[in-house]
Amino acid sequence: MNDKRDEAISFMQRSQYDLAIPAFLELAKSDPDDYSIHYMLGQCYKFNGQLPESLESLTKSEQLIKDSTPDDMQGSIYLALGIVYQNMKEFDKAIAVFQKGIEKNTRNWNLHNSLGLTYKFINNLRESLSSYFNAQEIIVSNASHSEIRKLEDGTEALHTDPHQTYINLKSSPEYCTVLNNIGGVYLGAGDLESAEKAFKESIEFIPEGFDYPPPKEGLDLIKNINKEQEK
Repeated sequence: MNDKRDEAISFMQRSQYDLAIPAFLELAKSDPDDYSIHYMLGQCYKFNGQLPESLESLTKSEQLIKDSTPDDMQGSIYLALGIVYQNMKEFDKAIAVFQKGIEKNTRNWNLHNSLGLTYKFINNLRESLSSYFNAQEIIVSNASHSEIRKLEDGTEALHTDPHQTYINLKSSPEYCTVLNNIGGVYLGAGDLESAEKAFKESIEFIPEGFDYPPPKEGLDLIKNINKEQEK
């Protein structure tokens, strides 16, 4: 069983979904109550563009979640399921799934980010921005470099190193992505000043070697809007 599972995962990691899908289907027959098999099968179907099949597998995976299922795994299942609903343009269902995932795994930044994107799709910019800010806060919190230091009076206090936090954020593609998303919401709301600030900050935090053009495209769009307004 382990050899077959490893083989299926290997196919998946190499994006060989036409081989991975039948391999996971065979595993699911042998162990129908393993939520992780249905999760990986659902992901393969999703990446292969087979959304109805992905929805069925991920729903099965969700149904098999137990209290003992690790929080991060629960978050991954709800994230994948919500994205499928999002891709199928069933936005109300996507929102409900992301919210359920957040209840299970509050500190999953990607659930908040995906929820923000879904709200943006339905033009609920207030809730979209709120979700993106939540994602931003989690990323910053995770990147914060803190340590316990002794003070002169012998007591201990938590010390945060802003420089190290900056370095950590600078190496995080997630942070520049969320900042860009925030800029996109401001742009959609017509707040060009806030949008420009967010896009510039996003560019500042793009990690070295990470090709990420959206914030520059956002700034170019703002320039074009300003030119049109000046005519």
